[in-house]
Amino acid sequence: MLGSSLLTSEATTPLKSGIQTLKENLSPKSPSEMFGLTPGRNQAGSPASPVPQTGASFLSSVDYALNAPTLPQKCSELTYLLNNCPQKDLPTAFHRIVDKTFGLTFGGRGFGINSILKTTQPREFFALIDFLGSNGPVLRSSFKLLSDPYLRFDFPISLLSTSTKQQIESGTASQFIMSKLSAQNSVLLLNSYEFYMFTFIAYIVQPYTADNKFVPGDSLYPNILEDYFSYFLPCDGSAPPPLPFHLSMSSPTHIPEINTPAPSPSRKSLLRQGPLLSTPARSIPTSPTISSMTGHEVWRSETLINICSELLLSPFSQPSKSKSESPSLNQKTNDLVIAVGDTLRIVRMMIKHLHFFANSGGPLDLTPLDQLKRCVIPNIKKKVYVLFKFIFSHWPHDTSFRLVLETWLSYIQPWRYTDSAARVRGTDETCTMSIDDKWLNFVAENILFYTNILRLLLPRFFRMDLTTSKNAYMLFRISKIYSQAGLANLVKNGESGLDRIMSVGDFSLDRTGFSEMPPYNINSEMNENVISSARQCLLELEGSVRYEPIFGNSFRQTVSEVLILASRAKQVAEDSISEANKENPENKTLMDRLINMIAGAGAPPQDSSEVEEFRKSVQYLNNSITSLSSIFDLQIPESSSTRRKLGSSPGYPEMSEEDAGRVLTPHGRWQVLQGLAKPEVRYGGDPDQVPINQSEIGGIVRLMHRFSSWLNQRYGERMREMYGEESVLGEISRIVLLPPCRFYHLEKSLDGGPARRVFHTHSARINLRFLAGHRFLILAALSILVLSFLCKRSLFQTSVLLIIFTAFIIVLVAAGRSFVAPTARRLNPDSTLDQSKTD
Repeated sequence: MLGSSLLTSEATTPLKSGIQTLKENLSPKSPSEMFGLTPGRNQAGSPASPVPQTGASFLSSVDYALNAPTLPQKCSELTYLLNNCPQKDLPTAFHRIVDKTFGLTFGGRGFGINSILKTTQPREFFALIDFLGSNGPVLRSSFKLLSDPYLRFDFPISLLSTSTKQQIESGTASQFIMSKLSAQNSVLLLNSYEFYMFTFIAYIVQPYTADNKFVPGDSLYPNILEDYFSYFLPCDGSAPPPLPFHLSMSSPTHIPEINTPAPSPSRKSLLRQGPLLSTPARSIPTSPTISSMTGHEVWRSETLINICSELLLSPFSQPSKSKSESPSLNQKTNDLVIAVGDTLRIVRMMIKHLHFFANSGGPLDLTPLDQLKRCVIPNIKKKVYVLFKFIFSHWPHDTSFRLVLETWLSYIQPWRYTDSAARVRGTDETCTMSIDDKWLNFVAENILFYTNILRLLLPRFFRMDLTTSKNAYMLFRISKIYSQAGLANLVKNGESGLDRIMSVGDFSLDRTGFSEMPPYNINSEMNENVISSARQCLLELEGSVRYEPIFGNSFRQTVSEVLILASRAKQVAEDSISEANKENPENKTLMDRLINMIAGAGAPPQDSSEVEEFRKSVQYLNNSITSLSSIFDLQIPESSSTRRKLGSSPGYPEMSEEDAGRVLTPHGRWQVLQGLAKPEVRYGGDPDQVPINQSEIGGIVRLMHRFSSWLNQRYGERMREMYGEESVLGEISRIVLLPPCRFYHLEKSLDGGPARRVFHTHSARINLRFLAGHRFLILAALSILVLSFLCKRSLFQTSVLLIIFTAFIIVLVAAGRSFVAPTARRLNPDSTLDQSKTD
């Protein structure tokens, strides 16, 4: 609906249908011939006959063009009408065309801009590109209407997000919105440029819009928006083309007729290389230089940023009444009611372009555009932070989270969006960038994006299947970004700024978290800007809260648990690959193939794609584990085979292998003190003197120990000799005797100091302790009773026969080993012990 200044002109003449008006005011020719829409239209797009000059007739012509059967025909007719529209009819025609193009007022989708693809509908795609582009007739018409400073268009408040409407009701909305409210707070009063941009941006965030329609590089809506970004926020050092008249905010100014599209230079785009859009060849004038810009000419760029911030980011803001619900959620179904996937794609595109736009500025604020480049990221920072917090907490735990992850990674990597970085990626996409210290201020100003958002992100992987390659790739992306050279130090220095402000005494932080952090080098020349930037970021985004550093032990414990989970998933994927390889027909023996042929059972077809997915998962998880362990100074989790070999459990604290054996790391001691892991209680002394357990009879254990010690003392030398022999007697010795071993014995200090670990060894020896076990005694008793009953012998005779039979079996097994597979020479008891034996 137009403002009051437009209603009077419409009320003087009643409107008629397009066909009826044409019949009354024009010669008796067909409407298509009258407007030059026949196949004989000239190349310039001009009609063969003049356009009617009366207001009612012209508006009827607009209605007729809007009802054309095809989109290219609509765009062609409307382009000519807008280029030749009388100034007094342009407001009504402009409002009607914008309304029908986007269809927001009646809940439709207008021309269907959100679903048009270049590959499937090329004619419609390029027709709308020319019609709605930065040099198209619609945007040029909005510039024409700016000549009247009193002209306003009504934009309904109902088209804004729930969060923005609540802020309007409470009077806490941004100054950009409050300054445009009507007296009744029911509509926004906007000039023609603002009205068009509000309508265009609001088109994609309307409730129940079909989601996931955008195809990168192929969809129409992102291409047009990127055209606007490149036009009003140039990244190549140029400035937006000036208006065709001097904009005055106090009185109307005459605007010259513009009958031909204004040419524009080639502009840098993030979507593709070269010129932004494929347009016919035109003469390219010189773009205005930055030094020639004035404050009046930068307001369009600032307005576009404010509109995108209000309409794209505010739907994800938390409402004031309840923090557990969001205006983007349907309160009954708990589903997002906007096209959140496509909206996030637009948000990511906006973030990347704004980074590029901000990085294209110089070191000095020479013009208003340079000032805008410096403040563009800080102005959207809070809303982007709220968006990430909400999305990370509410997004489903599936592979679609990749879109959210990449949006966040785009924000925290502004160094990727510079001319030098673009040139490096163009020459070598595999090279890794080293982040310069000049980005320390940005990291400090956005420190919570690197810490708190990561704190929300990692726990999501506990509910995701990391054996899936897409999920494993997301963990790999996080580890790859944070492992960039220099980034970890920048984040540490930013967090150290929060540590240093503790001396002020008026800020509530968790100082214990900083005391737990491992020592790291802090730049001695860190200026107060870093400290104040980190403090301001925390105050602005979270307020006065207790802050815990991500390099403290608390968060490192979370990272450690994620690494253990990734290690288990990697082991599962490796086992799946091994099983698939065993079932592969190429790996089967000739005998197996003959059996399958005779039985008629063929091997089931193997899914090579599934095996390839597991291989990708193993690769991603292996790189993730290595990178995250290095970043947070953690030990790489042990594999399940190593854990079984060492007799440890995944619930035990972090330990490292040293010369004195396995000892707790500093993080492992912290885990034990915090009760997050139970200490690994394991006997590490003489294996022949293990404490008596519940499955043994204490008296027999002591008796067998004394008897074994007497045998070893009396015949120990002979046992060591036989253990190393390559004969049947040597094989018998290696079956009966225990192998050599080494162990540590704790000797308590007499002066009250810590106990000392003393290294000891055992050579081959006999140990009869197994005779004291409950299980052995029960099995032996049952065997003697059964054999005595079957053989009709006494218990003593049966026991002797059982001992003789056991000895015969041992000799037979030893002879078989000596004959079939001679064993390698065993180590001499006097030489260095074999590591496999000692373990």
